[in-house]
Amino acid sequence: MKKKSNRVTITQVAEKSKVTIGTVSHVINGTAPISPEVTARVQKVIEELNYIPNMTARSLRSKKSKQVGFLVPNLNNSFYPRILSTFINHAFEHEFIVQIFGYEYSVEKELQVMNNLSSNSVDIVIIINGMGDEAGINRLLDMHKKVILADRFSDMKGVNCIFFDNNQAILEAVALMKSKGYRKIGFISEPLTFTNIQERFAGFQAALSACGYAFAEDDVFICGGFQLDALVNGYHYMSNILEKRDKKHLPDAFIATSDLLAIGTIRALREHGYQVPGDFGIISFDNIEISSFVNPRLTTIEQNQTDMGTELFHLVQAISENKNVSDKIILPQKLIIRDSC
Repeated sequence: MKKKSNRVTITQVAEKSKVTIGTVSHVINGTAPISPEVTARVQKVIEELNYIPNMTARSLRSKKSKQVGFLVPNLNNSFYPRILSTFINHAFEHEFIVQIFGYEYSVEKELQVMNNLSSNSVDIVIIINGMGDEAGINRLLDMHKKVILADRFSDMKGVNCIFFDNNQAILEAVALMKSKGYRKIGFISEPLTFTNIQERFAGFQAALSACGYAFAEDDVFICGGFQLDALVNGYHYMSNILEKRDKKHLPDAFIATSDLLAIGTIRALREHGYQVPGDFGIISFDNIEISSFVNPRLTTIEQNQTDMGTELFHLVQAISENKNVSDKIILPQKLIIRDSC
């Protein structure tokens, strides 16, 4: 026999409060003016019965999207938790349900998650970065899901994007290196697969030209291992380079695409007897919390994770309320000058 659920219903709350179900709903959602006396009575019964609203049912009744799927490239990467925590705090306050998935930079895992989400009750899907996933995105759109791409530019029809400006701050970074007297600037990066990394590389090349530097392929250092463990692999990668190339055959300054990559690189340089700054200068991206505590403190291009999380939620909220929203939202970056350059 099917076991009867002990979950308290809105009908029970209404009966004990001696009001209609509609009144209870208005008290919970704030969708109509209810007298202070009735509101207090209903809220007291809700607390006594420990009533928990059925979020799925409420979303169906209101026709507002209250369930969000959130895809993250790597949950161990310290850049993403602040975006997530900011978003989740806003979501909790406004009674959204958030499902979080890590796809570990794997196209196959990302597409598998997207396929599962296409057939469940999630209404809005947020994808941070992502690549080679257009078929999965189109499937979500075909199933009438809303798709938001974060830290990624796309011209796909029906998709909203929030991404950082990857030009002005890089130009400022290269100009700073020039003012410090560095003669040649290299680029240390994970593979140029995500659009945000592609844009940083293009911004780097444009900044070199604007500041009078020559671009050389030999000064570009790319490693796939940086995606999953930039700190450790950045250290080992630069250590291997320093075993093969002396200082005069290397750039004397680097743009690194993450703070963790820069920290690993700096440790390798210092273990080989070099000073940072001095022998080498380095500027990175992200401005994660640890960047201001390491020695030397990192000069870094800030990508404000709190702003990203907040803007993502505002976009989700607007979409859930069927408001007109911009297809493209650009967030500024800021050069934070400290000690590593």
